[in-house]
Amino acid sequence: MANLLEKFKNRDKSLLFVPFFVSGFPDFDFLEKFLFKNKDKIDILELGVPFSDPVADGPILQEINYRAMVKGVNLNNTLDWLLDSGITKKIDVILLLYFNLIQNKLEEKLKRFQEVGIKGLVIPDLPLEEAEELIPLFNKHNLDLILFISPTTREERIRKILDIAPSFLYCISVKGVTGERDRLPEEGVAFISRVKKETNKPLVWGFGLGSSYQINSLKGLVDGVIVGSAIGKRLLNNEDIQDYFNELYKATL
Repeated sequence: MANLLEKFKNRDKSLLFVPFFVSGFPDFDFLEKFLFKNKDKIDILELGVPFSDPVADGPILQEINYRAMVKGVNLNNTLDWLLDSGITKKIDVILLLYFNLIQNKLEEKLKRFQEVGIKGLVIPDLPLEEAEELIPLFNKHNLDLILFISPTTREERIRKILDIAPSFLYCISVKGVTGERDRLPEEGVAFISRVKKETNKPLVWGFGLGSSYQINSLKGLVDGVIVGSAIGKRLLNNEDIQDYFNELYKATL
């Protein structure tokens, strides 16, 4: 176990801040400088490994994935960069990747993740049945396998996920793909409120967040927030994201 659960249990703020970036975008140099500059604001970094068909992503992150892949960013040079930069010694990092990137020689890759200092994996296309079988192997290599729940998940599967989840729960609060929304979906709020009554495991809101107002509205409901597309949109527009990043962080206090 990577002890991400302890991070939630021992937090001294309302919400853990989990920003999402795609590896190598805009480039490794920018990311490295930005992450080190903001290491004290980032509770957990979710780092996406570029993939040709990121089925969970909306148009913004699809475009970023494409641009990163065109530049040659992949799993191997992402791991090399993380190790060489020392980022994982300063920030708890989880990787979002698709299963076919790692299913060949799986344990060899998990060992490599452990050596690099990765704390956990988010795998959108991994079926629950396979996830359950793999959890002991992930635990062996001190990696949390982070599971999803959403309003479309059947009730019996929700109970199963709550029972076997080794780490925090990645709550997909809306139907569809990633992307910034103007307001919190009532369905998502109602769903997470119900799940909260059924588990003591930390709940992290993913998909659709982009404002400090939204984040403030989630205090008391969830334990952490993931912001990805809204950051990515500003990077695509070549905006300076520092002030915006500061606003998001302050909203989690």
